[in-house]
Amino acid sequence: MSGGVIFSDESGQDNSNRYAAICTVSGLRKNLLKVHNELKQVLDKHDKQEIKFKSIKGGAKLKLGKEFLEVGLNKIESKKIRVHILVWDKHDQRHSIPNRCDIENLKRMYYKVIKEVNKDWKYIDNWSFYPDEYSAIDWNEDIVKYIGNTKIYKNSELFKQVSNFKFPNYQRTEEKDSKIMLNIQLADLLAGIVRNSRSNSLKYQQLINNKKKQFTLFPSEEEKISSNLKPKLELMHFFKKKASDKGLGVGFSKSKYFDTYNKKHNLFIWHYTPKSKFDKAPKKK
Repeated sequence: MSGGVIFSDESGQDNSNRYAAICTVSGLRKNLLKVHNELKQVLDKHDKQEIKFKSIKGGAKLKLGKEFLEVGLNKIESKKIRVHILVWDKHDQRHSIPNRCDIENLKRMYYKVIKEVNKDWKYIDNWSFYPDEYSAIDWNEDIVKYIGNTKIYKNSELFKQVSNFKFPNYQRTEEKDSKIMLNIQLADLLAGIVRNSRSNSLKYQQLINNKKKQFTLFPSEEEKISSNLKPKLELMHFFKKKASDKGLGVGFSKSKYFDTYNKKHNLFIWHYTPKSKFDKAPKKK
């Protein structure tokens, strides 16, 4: 059997955002190559090299984003790939601390995500890991040395909630340009969509409510949705509708942000909550 590949990207790491997210797109190499080729067909059709969530600002980019996203959702539905998305709140009791080190924290969050990926692909023993270019992390030194060589115990530095878990072998780890590795662009779109379901939850609900309204005698007192944000909200709505049509188990109505309740549909979205009062983000040294 061919080895597995993990592609990844982040959203909201800068200090201007309250919420941050990591998305991984993973599976057998042969299946991810097929995803790449289909994504390339979409980009070629629109004469583009790249699509990112932050660039969804008009009708043309929205159309491209929808077609790009549908390729990914189709592959999730057919069980060809898995997508894992982790979101965290920088204002919760874990992160709202003086002198927090976001780079060290990102390493730990990556570790948590990759552990879930490895658990869900139990029959894959050899991996390649291709994160988007992010110079602040030494992927081999900071992440992969734990993944490839460390048996996890309760006192593990990076992941204290798991015992007796051994990661499979990682043959290759290398930062990649998303213009070359199109699965990274898919990870970017999905990370942005889910993160914004928290950061723009009220605006998203307003968009949904506006779509349901047929006619009103009174002018709306709701805050106006900017022309820059509306296409992003429309892409989020497209994601939710298509995920529901495909039975991928994406919820919103209860939590007021996108999440999933299990992993059986190959799409796992979870929002990190502190495990105890001692669960604190690392500080700058």
